Amino acid sequence: MTESHTEISLARAADFESWVAVLLADWWPVLTGGLAPPRTTLRAWRAVDGSRQIFRVELIARQSAEADLMTVARAAFVDLGMRPDEREWVQSQGRHLVGHTEDATAQLRFSDTAHTIFLRLQSRPCHVSVAGGRQLSALPDANLPFPNTATGPLDIRVARNSARHLLAQHSARFATPADPFQLAPQGHVSDVGWAFVFPWSTTSWYTDGSTPVLTPGVKGPIVVVKDTGDTWLLDSLSSYDSQLAGYAEANGYRHGTSDSA
Repeated sequence: MTESHTEISLARAADFESWVAVLLADWWPVLTGGLAPPRTTLRAWRAVDGSRQIFRVELIARQSAEADLMTVARAAFVDLGMRPDEREWVQSQGRHLVGHTEDATAQLRFSDTAHTIFLRLQSRPCHVSVAGGRQLSALPDANLPFPNTATGPLDIRVARNSARHLLAQHSARFATPADPFQLAPQGHVSDVGWAFVFPWSTTSWYTDGSTPVLTPGVKGPIVVVKDTGDTWLLDSLSSYDSQLAGYAEANGYRHGTSDSA
């Protein structure tokens, strides 16, 4: 079994990637003036310290475009609450924009030779355990589907963001303030074909293995339907599979055996 400190590292890393994926989906049409997104993006985890315990996740999207798009993007930076790096803008002759929010760093670059725009979003620093850092370092750069928050099927990162928001509300009502609820790492998420099922527990369970003390009936895993984004908590007092099968039958989905997502 994965050591508990590694579990919380991987769970929080998945949260960071989920949030940046949603930012990319939301910011792309604003920064590009409605340019059609690419089919895929490059995902990379980068260590920013020598001990490999601080990482950033970055997503890079590229698409054919014309140079006048950079003027649109510069105005959009302001709309998104980012102050462009004026020195970089001037030195690049309007071909490179850099800005920051509390959650991410955005870099937009235009290539005159390729007539292509590159958008890179980097998360804020994510602290992980030594073992968690080793696992993130071992992850190869990957081409993943461009995240879509508007229409299904949702990918697991966008679905995780929905689950995280619901769990935060649930945690505010039922968790001890010093020990909030936390979604499990991505490797523990189940894919039932038509939905993702996200387990969760107390933060202390992931940090030191402390047995969760939960009020009976405090609810079970979170379900996010891929096609619609419908999100809810399973009832912990009855069979999870029967609840999933009942929803699937009522909504025209074929329900099968859960697999790891």
